[in-house]
Amino acid sequence: MEKNFDLKVGARIAELDIANLLDADRLVRLHPHWFVESRQEDDGWVRFHLRDYATEQEFDLVLRTGAEPAPQDPPASVPVLRITLQQYPVQEMLFYVQNSKAQVRLRGRDGLMAEQEQDVLLWARAIQEYLRLYAVTTPHTLFFRAIMNHMMLKMNPSQRKITIMLTKITVIEILVTVIIVVGYVYFN
Repeated sequence: MEKNFDLKVGARIAELDIANLLDADRLVRLHPHWFVESRQEDDGWVRFHLRDYATEQEFDLVLRTGAEPAPQDPPASVPVLRITLQQYPVQEMLFYVQNSKAQVRLRGRDGLMAEQEQDVLLWARAIQEYLRLYAVTTPHTLFFRAIMNHMMLKMNPSQRKITIMLTKITVIEILVTVIIVVGYVYFN
């Protein structure tokens, strides 16, 4: 199995130091369903013992990150980040820039089940959205970078869901309060 996806984040991503931005721990925490139970490093490889929030299955994931080009890379491409995986349906996730477009190539074994492919695509989408925060620098992206790095990525999936739900409820409460105050002032 080999699939290529356009990340829709622009070629500026090649200018960023993605290897330091997306270390192994942050990469694993970007997956919206994984609890990190334990972490071990061994000779450049990082082993994570994970629990999936959706299925409650526990499994190990071994990965290594780097940006070195390899012979099987797409022609005329600039590798930005290579994630090599063991004990996972996909053996490699390659983030690269080709023709001024940031893309990701997923390479794995053939015959992935639908839920495994969905899981891989969910992870790639989360990485894509995280990289979007670094594609441009605006007050909006700076604010959300701080929230992601200092709060959201330090939480487990259930804590994230609760936090997002409480934030939405708080925003609705503030809007209703503002509407009531404006209505009261306008009609009196």
